[in-house]
Amino acid sequence: MLNIKQRQQNLKTYNYYYKGEIDGIEGPKTKNAYQNFQKDYGLVVDGIYGLNTNNKLLLCVKDLQNILNKYGYNLEIDGIIGNKTLTAIKDFQSRNGLNIDGIVGNNTFNKLKQNKEVSSGSYKCKYFDDSDFKCPCCGLNLQQDEIKQIADEIRDHFGRPTIITSGTRCEKHNKEVGGASNSRHLIGKAIDVYVTGINGQDLLKYCKILVENKKARYTYYISGNACHIDVY
Repeated sequence: MLNIKQRQQNLKTYNYYYKGEIDGIEGPKTKNAYQNFQKDYGLVVDGIYGLNTNNKLLLCVKDLQNILNKYGYNLEIDGIIGNKTLTAIKDFQSRNGLNIDGIVGNNTFNKLKQNKEVSSGSYKCKYFDDSDFKCPCCGLNLQQDEIKQIADEIRDHFGRPTIITSGTRCEKHNKEVGGASNSRHLIGKAIDVYVTGINGQDLLKYCKILVENKKARYTYYISGNACHIDVY
């Protein structure tokens, strides 16, 4: 189990969940960071740093370290943001014209994945091509296996042509369409979709079933018979 300083450092570096000092004190800011992380990763949102939260945070940081190692940083895959991992992050940011803050937010994540063409998974869609999930602005495609499977499940359920109107978004395109700053489209974990000949409310009902069954995280009706759905 990570100690409090290690939790704070991991949560600060990984998508800036924690915004306080690395002081080893489990105060309100630290507990709020636990809750925000738990919410994003489908854990019980109780602000308590238990085993499930610990394991998920370790896994996230290990994934980050694995990606950094594709650039030759030779980090130990231990799930802990130490000096070597922080130095690697800042070096990568410096080499790629990013803000050198040691925080792996959306811009740094996207550049890490885009530059090395890091695979977003191995799932092959039955009905969709990679081009269906790309950002229309720049061609960026970070789409994850889980959301690809959701797209196929929707197509299978209704048995009708299904159109993805928005998949991966880069920062620029997300701002242009009025997306939230923490939109899951930015990390390849969301789609906006409609099914030809199907009322949007009927599509929403099915998407809510996917959420209830823990296959998806959140869904809502957009307009014109389209719905948004995203995954953990």
